[in-house]
Amino acid sequence: MYLKSLEVLNFKSFKGEVTVPLDRGFTAITGPNGSGKSNCGDAIQFVLGPKSNRVIRAQNSADLIFNGGKNSKPARECSATLVFANPVMSNGRRRLPLDKDEIRMSRSIRLTSSNNPVTTYKLNGEDSTQKVFHRLLGAANARPDGYNIVLQGDVTSLAKMTANERRKVLDNVAGVTSYDDEIRKANKQKEMVENYLDRIGLLEKEQLERLSTLAKERHIAQKAKEVSDAIHVTNAMLLQSRYATLKNELAFHVEERKKYLAESQRLLDDHKTTEKTLLELDDKISELQNEINRLTGGETSELGQAIQALHVAIELNNDRLQEAANEEDEESQEATLLGEQLEEAEEELAAFITSLESANDALKQALSELEDARNEEQRVRQALTTAGEQNQHLGEALSDAEARLEAEIQQRGDAQTDVDKIAVEADLVGEQLAAAQEESEEIRLALGELDIRIQDLSAQAPELDRDALASQLVDAQRAESQLSEDRSRIEIKRREA
Repeated sequence: MYLKSLEVLNFKSFKGEVTVPLDRGFTAITGPNGSGKSNCGDAIQFVLGPKSNRVIRAQNSADLIFNGGKNSKPARECSATLVFANPVMSNGRRRLPLDKDEIRMSRSIRLTSSNNPVTTYKLNGEDSTQKVFHRLLGAANARPDGYNIVLQGDVTSLAKMTANERRKVLDNVAGVTSYDDEIRKANKQKEMVENYLDRIGLLEKEQLERLSTLAKERHIAQKAKEVSDAIHVTNAMLLQSRYATLKNELAFHVEERKKYLAESQRLLDDHKTTEKTLLELDDKISELQNEINRLTGGETSELGQAIQALHVAIELNNDRLQEAANEEDEESQEATLLGEQLEEAEEELAAFITSLESANDALKQALSELEDARNEEQRVRQALTTAGEQNQHLGEALSDAEARLEAEIQQRGDAQTDVDKIAVEADLVGEQLAAAQEESEEIRLALGELDIRIQDLSAQAPELDRDALASQLVDAQRAESQLSEDRSRIEIKRREA
């Protein structure tokens, strides 16, 4: 990919349409002062999209339009077009991700009737945006704000830069700056994430505290529910007891009313019978009185006086009957009052039955909940019992295992102690054995030397000092025998070790 040509229209000092060909291999635009080489670079940067108009030496967008100079009319619009050659590379791909051999990127500015500049972008003649240009150029590693274009004075400024400034330019050219920017962005994001984590930690702490508070409130609510359930059960039992009491009282009053009514009816019947009998007796008394008067001749006689006494007794009996009648009326009034009380009791009973039905419904619901709670409690108790038994078995097994482990550790320690002792004894025995072997070897060498010396002495002077030599020989044989025994004993100990 390379820039094939630059086409400008009324751009800065270029009047009308101008095409600047740039074939393959062109890397610089040179010329005398005022020839427009800087404007060519400004046109290229104008299409690529500079960050500021000051980069292309303009105060605003309207300054990029041809102003007419001294002899021409100012233009109302300008445009610049970059024509890129986009051949197929050796790998079968194109540098710009478009399947065309030539890519035209255009940017134009026109002034409205109120002299406001309007910018438009076109890609191969179709409307586009600056972001699309940047994305295409980014795919080809050509950035509008990079060092793809070296303008007049850039080489001089680069030569005058300090080492650090030149290093920044090289990093920017190599693309390291973008990575540094990404690192800075990543660090900022890391700080933001850490801040978020701190905030999340604080929120988590608050939620945990809230959860603890809610757990306490839940515990209190459960206790309150249990107390409320107990109160409901107690109220139901109280209502049941009151209902039973009122029912018994009602039955007692009904029985008493029936008894009083029966007693009053009997008294009324007795009263009627008594009145009838009394009337009959009055008739008979009248007849007898008449007969007595006829026979006795009046009240002056003794018989008349007896009769008078009988009349007095009869009057007393009548007074008693009247009192009985009064008592009967009072009993009747009391029976009426009891009837009214009975009606009131029946009304209270009806109201109580209604409230009792509501209480029974609440009692049924409470009993159902109580049964569920008892089942749950039974299940939990069974689980706790099973868990307790399992924990007990596990505890016993753990105790046995710990006891066995301690015994094994003790045995291992004892065995390790025995092994250490045996190892020490073995080392000592090995050292003694080595020393004994060395002494035995030295004695053998000494015996050999003595034999050679005896033979030499026998050959030279067999009659000289035979007794001393024999004594030395016996001593040497005894020492050899003793060493052999020590060696055998040490060998046995070594095998045992």
